[in-house]
Amino acid sequence: MAGFKENDIRPAELMKAKEGLLEEDKEFLRSRKVEFVLVNCPACGSQDRDLWGEKEGFEHSICKACSTVYMNPRASQDLMHRFYSRSKNYDFWNKHIFPASENVRREKIFRPRAQKVVDYCRKFAVEGGTILEVGAAFGTFCECIRELNYFRRIIAVEPTHALAETCRQRGFETIEAPVESLTLEKGSVDVVVNFEVIEHLFDPASFVSTCTDYLRKGGLFICACPNIDALGTLVLKEKAKVIDHEHVNHFNPASLSMLFETVGLEVIEVSTPGELDAELLKNALQEDEHLREEQPFFSRLLLGCDESVMADFQGLIRRSKLSSHMWLVGRKR
Repeated sequence: MAGFKENDIRPAELMKAKEGLLEEDKEFLRSRKVEFVLVNCPACGSQDRDLWGEKEGFEHSICKACSTVYMNPRASQDLMHRFYSRSKNYDFWNKHIFPASENVRREKIFRPRAQKVVDYCRKFAVEGGTILEVGAAFGTFCECIRELNYFRRIIAVEPTHALAETCRQRGFETIEAPVESLTLEKGSVDVVVNFEVIEHLFDPASFVSTCTDYLRKGGLFICACPNIDALGTLVLKEKAKVIDHEHVNHFNPASLSMLFETVGLEVIEVSTPGELDAELLKNALQEDEHLREEQPFFSRLLLGCDESVMADFQGLIRRSKLSSHMWLVGRKR
């Protein structure tokens, strides 16, 4: 997955063009805060928490038991469904950003991601069968996994209408509904994958439990999501881009492993294989003079350094499990 920049997957001119739509989405939620509800820790259920930070009118707590960071209060489940079904920002991604960046995403992210999933299946003796992608978005992963001809059946689950329609147009069996509303037979799926989904959900424990119900014994649940115990959030805290109005759950490897174990999954692999942490931190320093004053070490390290130093630093972040991107693989007992 090496060899790409943030601008390759999030073109700056298009990201700027959608800023107004993004603000509309935020205001939709802020104007309905009367519908927000208090929740316990989404990983361990503890009520013991402190205020972690506040950003753009949304508060985030930190669990004293497992250090999960989570938006609290947060939009109710019904409000979340309404938000995603009408999101102009997601419609813009579907029409403009995904198409503009798809070639890079396909080659640098989704083809390696699909191969990694198949490699896990071979490593842990899962022989093809049915794969279910929850949050299939533009359908690129489904296309890449289809190219490998490993699974007999590919099901795309995507609750956002415009994205679900794109998956259908690409020829995939598509379910336009939240995973909790599926009517699939329990124990009928060999692999469930979800990439950058769990951080958006009102009740991630229910989500993982439901997905586990669909898995056969020995089936794999493969999850990729942000890691709150990452260099970027440790340095930038609420200034990190990953802290936003949509990301309501920020797990760390230990807390997400705890959640997996609670619903009957054996955690068999944990990794933080990120590629952009050093670049994202460098970009944040370049954009914020006050941050440069607060962080003289990272400013000296990253601003003006050559590509080899950036690559070495990114490798250190990855090996230290301090990347903002983590993968967990669970096997159903």
